[in-house]
Amino acid sequence: MSDSTQGVVVALVTDPQDKFACFDAAVSQAGLLQALNLRCEQTSASAAKLAIFIKPDLNFYFKPATCITDPALVEHLVDWLHAAGYTNVTIGTAQNSSAFWLENRDPLILADLAGYRFETTQQNAYDFSDLSEDLCDAEFPATSILSGSSLNASWKNADFRISFAKAKTDDEFSFAGTAQNLIGVLPLQDTELQYYHRLRPEDVCNELLQHTPVHFAMVDAYLANHGSAGSRCAMPLAVSTIIASSSVTLADWTLANKFGVDPYASLIVAKLLREQGLPSQYSVSGDLSPFPAVKNVHPMVADAVAKRNGSLEVQRTAIAWLQSVDRLLFPFKDAMTDRINSTLAAQFGSLDADPLSFAAFLSLNYTLGNANQLNDASKVMFAKDKLKWMERPLNISLQDLTAADYEASQEYMEPLEQLVLQFPPDANGMRLHTIDHSILFHVSREIPIPFDDFVAKVDITRSIRMMNDYIGGSCVPVLRDEAGRVTHQAERNIYLPQPNYTAPSGGQPIDVSKLEFARYTENEQKIWWRTIKSENNSARFDDGIVIFKRTPANEVEITIVGRQEFSLPVFWQMMQLDLNPALKNYLVADAYKNFFTKTIANFTAQFEQREYRVGQPWTAADTQPKTASAKLSNSLSELTDSARVAVDRLTSKLSLRTTPTPPIYVDADGFSHFAPPSNTPDPTTSAIPSWVDKAQLQSVTDGAVDFLKDLARAIQRDVAPSRTQNPES
Repeated sequence: MSDSTQGVVVALVTDPQDKFACFDAAVSQAGLLQALNLRCEQTSASAAKLAIFIKPDLNFYFKPATCITDPALVEHLVDWLHAAGYTNVTIGTAQNSSAFWLENRDPLILADLAGYRFETTQQNAYDFSDLSEDLCDAEFPATSILSGSSLNASWKNADFRISFAKAKTDDEFSFAGTAQNLIGVLPLQDTELQYYHRLRPEDVCNELLQHTPVHFAMVDAYLANHGSAGSRCAMPLAVSTIIASSSVTLADWTLANKFGVDPYASLIVAKLLREQGLPSQYSVSGDLSPFPAVKNVHPMVADAVAKRNGSLEVQRTAIAWLQSVDRLLFPFKDAMTDRINSTLAAQFGSLDADPLSFAAFLSLNYTLGNANQLNDASKVMFAKDKLKWMERPLNISLQDLTAADYEASQEYMEPLEQLVLQFPPDANGMRLHTIDHSILFHVSREIPIPFDDFVAKVDITRSIRMMNDYIGGSCVPVLRDEAGRVTHQAERNIYLPQPNYTAPSGGQPIDVSKLEFARYTENEQKIWWRTIKSENNSARFDDGIVIFKRTPANEVEITIVGRQEFSLPVFWQMMQLDLNPALKNYLVADAYKNFFTKTIANFTAQFEQREYRVGQPWTAADTQPKTASAKLSNSLSELTDSARVAVDRLTSKLSLRTTPTPPIYVDADGFSHFAPPSNTPDPTTSAIPSWVDKAQLQSVTDGAVDFLKDLARAIQRDVAPSRTQNPES
């Protein structure tokens, strides 16, 4: 039983003889009943009225379902709750993107196939909820990355939430626990796009837990699933253990220890541990030593998969092609994916036992990962508009800050502004000076726009978001003046790698969090900021000032002062530019000249209400994914169409494909009559060598085109859902 003097308890109970007795002992030691009673007191609800929601792991593809929470244990939990007087119980999960390529993925069908009976052996009924339906306003605050998102009403309004996860490895996050199980609470079906690329899984899990807290966390480790393939294939490990705690972070920290891995190996758990930490007081009831004979995801596999999944399309394709699937339970929606999957899933299902498969898997995934990096780098350098905006939460704890913390940026930056003004401007009008390995700079431009008109349209507090190569982040206003203008704010900014040419060598986006202070006078608006955090350690300094000043001609002068030091990729560190001052000065001056020329242009574009931000938002078109096989078919179809056009152009030029000559007239019997051929050579055929057999060439080109078209038609016919559903048709 939980002892309040010990704080939060995490219980690990092992019982090879009886999984239900193991369960009962774990929840008793972890204090489930005490936690329920406490919620009754907090909500003034009776035990019978307390709304309890259980979120099991229900994402399975084959039987035996070794990768999901045992339905018998979940229903035993329902019986346990009923026996304690808690009878208002709902179980559920949301849809996910597997429904795009497999049949029978509706949560209710999954539950039925998994073995849920919707009434326990003790005849205790429970509700089952599809968390993608019956949505309501989740009331996430404006500062949340999930602001504006909906949630299932049963989950959102539950008085007591339980995350009942499966102990299993994950080929990207090393292990999956009670926090990762919460991805299945979020309602949008395109999981990879919405919660792995547009947003990040660690951010959404953290936000979800903060605003709809989980009151009890459990892990079904009675039959764990382990190995480098993660949950892609069945690799059961009988360890006969149940983990239970009223703390999600403590439960997952414990699970990581039982797998023998660093809890921070999972980005999701790492985020929670950094943001929320373990309970201030806790105790462990049980043995924390790793499960016997457990096989974890090889670190190189996790690294390669994470790099491969850097591309949304590659991630979608890999999941559909590599996941082991029971085809009788979950038929594929298209035959091509079915065929590819039948080859690749078996090939890469036993990574730990087959060195050749292991090496091939690493090679394939690193190749795809490197291709992702090159593709992203090429977009950074040559096609910025094809990049997607990054939506990321503010990662500063504002409640710990005072107004003085924001205003301190002014005290910090003004001496630096005075210092840089002591140096003469270069040929571009910029002042540059090195201080403690960082670059101190000053640039100023006059814009022929009336000052009052300019500041009416260009908000000084948006200055950083108007700078060149801003790709995303978030901003939270904290205080305003009497006129309603923001004076104190916190901001997270993400920029493309600087300079852009560092991207191919591994240059990271600049990800920095800042405290800002703004001041407004009749003739000047000014904002100061100081970086206090860099999520990816991409910057040591990114501090600055922007000034909008009224000139004697009543126009606007824009001044930017800054101190920057960004982390360089290894390649550029090896260049040791500090040993070549002339080259370094040239590169620095050129980079700053380009950056600020474009930034000043952005300010003007903002005044003129023109679009200037790089990248593009996620759109509705992104949420209509096609299977990789369908995309391949479409690509081949487009290829044949292009080939047809190319051949038509060629044959037209060679007069191999000519427009039929219209008849002179058609007689009463329907015969068409034509003019005799002219003896004058057609100029369009004069380029044809005399040795060319035009009839033969025509036949060859038509044959090639017909082949490509037939191939495309065959592929399209194969991937049509009706063929898979009704092979006799």
